[in-house]
Amino acid sequence: MTELTEHSPGERTFPHLFSPIRIGRVEVPNRIVITSHGASEAFRNSAMNPDAYLEYLRRRAAGGAGLIIAQPILSDPLHSITAETQDRHGRLAELVRAEGAVLLLQLTHLGVFARSEADVRRPPLLGFQGSQSAAGETAHRMSSAEIELMIEGYRRTAQLAAVAGFDGVEVHGAHGYLVQQSLTPAFNSRDDEWGQDRPLFARRLLATARNEVGPDRIVCYRTPTDDLRSPEDGGIGFTGMVRIVRELLATGHIDVLNTTIGDGGASYARAIPNYRYSEAPNIPAAVRLRAAVPVEVPVIGVGRILSAGLAESLLARGDCDLVAMTRAHIADPDLVAKVRAGRSHRVRPCVGGNVCVNRKLAGYPEISCLHNPEVLRERELAPTPAERPRDVLVVGAGPAGLKAAEIAAKRGHRVRVVDAGDRPGGRLRAAEHTAALGLLGAVDYLVSELGELGVELRRGTTADAELLRALAPDHVVLATGGLPVGPDGYPDAAEGLVVDSAAALAGRAGQRVLVYDTVGANEGPLVAEALATRGLHVVFLTSCETVMPWGGQLHRAEVPAILRRRCTEVLTGGLLGDVDGKHVIVVRPDGETITELDVDTVVAVEPPRPALSLVPALERLGLPYQVVGDALAPRTAMHAFKEGHEAALAL
Repeated sequence: MTELTEHSPGERTFPHLFSPIRIGRVEVPNRIVITSHGASEAFRNSAMNPDAYLEYLRRRAAGGAGLIIAQPILSDPLHSITAETQDRHGRLAELVRAEGAVLLLQLTHLGVFARSEADVRRPPLLGFQGSQSAAGETAHRMSSAEIELMIEGYRRTAQLAAVAGFDGVEVHGAHGYLVQQSLTPAFNSRDDEWGQDRPLFARRLLATARNEVGPDRIVCYRTPTDDLRSPEDGGIGFTGMVRIVRELLATGHIDVLNTTIGDGGASYARAIPNYRYSEAPNIPAAVRLRAAVPVEVPVIGVGRILSAGLAESLLARGDCDLVAMTRAHIADPDLVAKVRAGRSHRVRPCVGGNVCVNRKLAGYPEISCLHNPEVLRERELAPTPAERPRDVLVVGAGPAGLKAAEIAAKRGHRVRVVDAGDRPGGRLRAAEHTAALGLLGAVDYLVSELGELGVELRRGTTADAELLRALAPDHVVLATGGLPVGPDGYPDAAEGLVVDSAAALAGRAGQRVLVYDTVGANEGPLVAEALATRGLHVVFLTSCETVMPWGGQLHRAEVPAILRRRCTEVLTGGLLGDVDGKHVIVVRPDGETITELDVDTVVAVEPPRPALSLVPALERLGLPYQVVGDALAPRTAMHAFKEGHEAALAL
């Protein structure tokens, strides 16, 4: 890791961000934190290869993050810690600490969360009472002896951290997991000591953690600043949280307080804010808690802190003592190194798509990122120098084309990009008219990078056989996207009745609008919301059984309620039947009529058709080519970024 000097541009511009801080008896080299987040199930499974996660965290430590909190083992009193588990955590500690970062291991049990059948080896959900998870599964009420076994599970995990060489541990008391459940009346109404003294479980865990790691290592506690749930609704509210935090700090075991907000469930979307929120929306609640307790140990500010400039201002004001930039580091592991070198403008931004968290909540084994395909594939997708530089023509400046151009240029190829449109971004460009405007940061970043790399980007240029002959590239990346289905699929519709999302958002929508979504992701709801916000009368219809089942759990926690508030009607499990002029009939799959509507516009949110008209010319000219993105198979922007990256590596 590059040493920070007094002449570093980053130190001069961001003096608070790059100043060291002492936590307990451990000095952290700067104020930048990567909080714990489930990233790799392979690392947790001692029968699977751990290397992807090892490199994932090592890379971010090498990038310059000061404090990293590793993903939890998920403390389980029924499972022993294997020698392999101990060994891979030892390797993790060695790799991360060698890069100069301080490393903690989070201690967590999910309690009454999700469902247990995803892993046939799992026991039932364990809770302080027989509560039901938000996913509908009922938990086993732990006996007092079983609670003691649970504490023993936490102890063994803390012991593992100490033996493996970690700098300490974090006890997770938030996000609606087991510790927060123990503090919450809705999940703990026991009449024994564990219910009469609800903070007892958390106090015992903190004492156990301190006893295992000793006085020279860090004990961190993660707390909500407010559970956003009133006592009348089974919560404790801000006042109750103040009392509990004060009591836990009084134990003297906590060296640093890590913050979040809410109690999991629907409030998880507030704890991990997406593109709908401005930067750092949860900091005021942390400031309020700190003032009310007061908190004398360092406090970590968390929640959509994306830029070094904002992080510096939070520290300078004293709002917090360290800043968590977790998703920002998922997007760009070199964030700190770039800022330190005075190249903040070249940081790949987190755009708040929350692909990372949504994948984990969906039960996928690995996280990813909307526009950083290298996540957990750092070595596999590293843009190494090409053996033989080539002249590469990229046709299309959407996500796939821009990404292919960036990686090809970084590998040393001579790259040109042509696009028929006047603005880059492809189908993603339409997001600028919706609540997902922030996603365009991924496009803006790539356009800027192409400028830094000397890549020519020609806009308003249609690629045809004549252009191909004139440019004579060695290789072509065909990223021409897709063509909207349009009115062809609705032969009896009035002229101009059926439009695609981009046309509707650009103003080609009448007063009465039907948004018909067959994809079930984010596009349809975003379009419906945007049009309704303009004052149009919008009916949202989806062929799926629920609104946006593939839109990601955090988005689904917010968007259906937004549609119900803003749209005239929300219909699920329906198909667009007969369309006669401007009269449409909505039916169920069995043919039963749901409703009949007279509309001015139907916005058809359907998969586009791959745009492959250039293929015959490429083949006649004998030019080697690859097809990526929607031109290959219309899917999400994440797929497009990934395929563009992989195509460039194959050159």
